[in-house]
Amino acid sequence: MFLSSALLIMSSSVVLAQDFSEDAKKEITDILDRSQKEFNIPGFVALVTNSEAEIYAEAFGFSDVANKTPMQVDNIFAIASMTKPITSTAAMILVEDGKVSLEDPISSHIEDSSPFEIFDEFDFVNGTYTAERASNEVTIKQLLTHTSGLAYNFNSKEIAAAGLPLTGAISSDRFLLQHEPGEKWTYGPSTNLIGDLVEKVSGKGLLKFMEDEIFTPLGMAETFYTVPQNSMNRVVTTHTKIGGNFMERPKPEQIIQPEEGHGGLSSTARDYAKFMRLYLRSGAVDSGENLLSPETIKLITTNSIGSLKAELQPEAMPNLSKAFPQGAGIDTWGLGFQISESQGKDKRAPGSLSWAGLFNTKFWIDRKRNIAALLLMQYLPFEDESHLVVLDRFEEAIYSRLRSD
Repeated sequence: MFLSSALLIMSSSVVLAQDFSEDAKKEITDILDRSQKEFNIPGFVALVTNSEAEIYAEAFGFSDVANKTPMQVDNIFAIASMTKPITSTAAMILVEDGKVSLEDPISSHIEDSSPFEIFDEFDFVNGTYTAERASNEVTIKQLLTHTSGLAYNFNSKEIAAAGLPLTGAISSDRFLLQHEPGEKWTYGPSTNLIGDLVEKVSGKGLLKFMEDEIFTPLGMAETFYTVPQNSMNRVVTTHTKIGGNFMERPKPEQIIQPEEGHGGLSSTARDYAKFMRLYLRSGAVDSGENLLSPETIKLITTNSIGSLKAELQPEAMPNLSKAFPQGAGIDTWGLGFQISESQGKDKRAPGSLSWAGLFNTKFWIDRKRNIAALLLMQYLPFEDESHLVVLDRFEEAIYSRLRSD
């Protein structure tokens, strides 16, 4: 869906043209440069945009440490779960078109899906368990808000102990839940089923739908599941942090990821910024035409889990992920995004949207202040302390130096 209206409807609190002075940009760069050296982080890209255009972008360190290749702003990162907000946006296009409803059970659209089961008794000594069928159906809204009960192996001690795959799937269509659907917030591969939904309802492959309905209208030419061979030289190598040392993985000869809704995309900071501006512009692309209506954007960006909160997820596999997310116990969730509910000096405003990728890629979209930012790293474990310190410094540096024209 791509509306012909060129009217950009934005609230009065989002019309200020935020920017930085040249001195402010240099100060932000100095802060990030010192941080990269202080924590010996292999490399990263930082970018800030307002609703009209990029206002800051810098690269730090190396994209390939072994070959001493300097990081560039246009380097390509595995963005992992930053795929989820794009998939969720794809589903909301179908909702706006009236092809699906948020309260629909997912089984009403994917007829061959098996009933969901919930862990009942679990023996952590030998990893054996029993499961029983969930009493309630899993809805599209619960999948978009991570209240379905699905979890990953790195935040479910049961899935990790049972030796089940990343997504906790017993088979291709049989999933185990941590709890009854709608009971609480648990992060997991729910958006994978949203991707299946998009394919089933649209009759297109997930990437084809994304290209037709999101990437092409937004001009996102460098976001893909399969990285073109002539772009592989711009791919950033991944690292694993062990103690204070970073172990680099050799760059693969090619990157071909399955078209899944919960992860797998690679992108650049500038390409993803075009997606973030869609939300700063209340559903309009950079040309001014509406991809989604302002009403749908409001629905997406409003708390959809009521009194529930995003809960701190356990460290089931600390080599992959520390406990997460930031804002646990305070923040809520919209239809594809974490929603900030806290207020702090030189911090994003309440109502800001955010999410992340496993390799420590992070973004937030502050619609009240008309600002969005990306900090893209490429190492494990997720939510490593050094990454969080740099992210906090980056955020403070932005908000303490913004000027409104």
